[in-house]
Amino acid sequence: MFGFLRGMTFFVLFCAAFLFWDILSKGASKVFEGDGMVNWEFLTEHPQTLHVIGEGKDEIKLSSSNYFKLKDEKILVKWEEFRQSDEHDQSRRELDKVINLLEREWDDDSLAQSNEDFLNRECDNAANKFSFWKEMLVDVNNTAIDFEMKPEDVPSMVSQFILGHFEMERVRFSLVEEKITLFRAMQYPKIESISLKNAEQIEDAYKLFLSVVPEVYNKSIKLFGREVRSSYDEFMQVEGPKEFGRFAEAIVAYSNVRESFWGKDYESENWESLQASLTPFKRAMNVSLPSRDYAYSGGGIFPAIVGTLLLVIGAMAIAIVLGVFCAIFLAEYGKSGKFLSLVRLAILNLAGVPSIIFGLFGFGLFVIFLDWNVSLLAGWFTLAFMVLPIVITASEEALRSIPQGFRESSLALGATKWTMIKTSVLPFAMPGILTSSILGVARAAGETAPIMFTAAYAKRSELPWEGLEHWTDFFFQGVMALPYHIYVVSAKIPQNAYTADMQYGTAFVFLLLVVGVASLSIILRNRLRRKYRW
Repeated sequence: MFGFLRGMTFFVLFCAAFLFWDILSKGASKVFEGDGMVNWEFLTEHPQTLHVIGEGKDEIKLSSSNYFKLKDEKILVKWEEFRQSDEHDQSRRELDKVINLLEREWDDDSLAQSNEDFLNRECDNAANKFSFWKEMLVDVNNTAIDFEMKPEDVPSMVSQFILGHFEMERVRFSLVEEKITLFRAMQYPKIESISLKNAEQIEDAYKLFLSVVPEVYNKSIKLFGREVRSSYDEFMQVEGPKEFGRFAEAIVAYSNVRESFWGKDYESENWESLQASLTPFKRAMNVSLPSRDYAYSGGGIFPAIVGTLLLVIGAMAIAIVLGVFCAIFLAEYGKSGKFLSLVRLAILNLAGVPSIIFGLFGFGLFVIFLDWNVSLLAGWFTLAFMVLPIVITASEEALRSIPQGFRESSLALGATKWTMIKTSVLPFAMPGILTSSILGVARAAGETAPIMFTAAYAKRSELPWEGLEHWTDFFFQGVMALPYHIYVVSAKIPQNAYTADMQYGTAFVFLLLVVGVASLSIILRNRLRRKYRW
């Protein structure tokens, strides 16, 4: 029997050693790949898509940031070639001529004429639609026959037509969306109880309302038009691809407002000439860089490293404070009896609760009930409660191991019980308490289920201290974490050789991180043991 148990022990140790060797060897190849000694991109960047260019020996692996950097370099080369060509000078002259013509669209005289045309066009459209609806209300019986419905249902149908019309206008004139919504709300009683008289009143009110629309659109047309002019002038001065990109974006923004107010057919020849003059410049910026893309397989894990450290440090700080005070009560103040036995039994049972239960508990209490949402604070308390039984048990044993003479000598000198605990018991018990923290660190850092519900994001580019409106927002935001990141890249995305590298690399760094934090605790414990030797 003893030989069998010893054989099983060696088998378990062999499996553990093989597992650790597999993680260390494959993970190290990811952490130390590249031209340098250390793959700093993996350790200092956020997770990105991996772009693989080429095949075999010519294969190049680039994160999204490096891929687009390379693409920008190729665009710049192609752009410089275009600038040296004869086509460039001709295209620039044509573009300059078209922009000067386009600029006339937003001068005051042109806008005044456009406003008059807009009001005439929209009032005629409104008159035609309301004329149709009024005819339906005049001869209800014929309308009912045409639509195969009861005569008493015709007014309700007309009401729906009018409401639908205002809904379409709200979408069409997005800049005055709120004004149209308010107008519809003010006219709703008349629309709901529609009649011929009410329809005429709504028509008159709407035609009066249309006179407000040009003023709003004129301001936007002038604003976007000036942006087109300023971005064009900047482009003409520098004449780089980035400046052209901003100019093209300004053209698109202006075209959206222009089309909404004037329609697609307004001065279509000028607009088509503008698009034609932009084509050579767009062609110069069109660079193809084919690649095979793999999500979460590029970039690095720096936000996850930071998030894991924050979660572990915060959770252990809470757990040690609560655990030590609970241990002091159990060891120094509590009287032996059924209540104390019940408390110790509850602590022991709590140590055996699966981590997923703690995650659901934290989700229900901290995320939903206390409305902390997915945040550092919710993750801290959930992990702290999970490791609390370990801290309490180890701390109580450390306190009980202190000789009774330490307590008696302190009390004999007139110290209160709390002073005695604080000066003569707790400092000497700290090495044992730190031993519990070492065990707690390993468990808190390695758990995925609790933080999945309370603290972890699958991806977040910003670090926790970036983009805060107020310093308190730091505690009420989620973070990335290494164990959850390993889970995401292992189970939530399509698997391939490149995701496997990310998995092993993340696991390797995670092991080093846990060993590093535990080592700091061991060093601190040993120093305290030398200082408080008894």
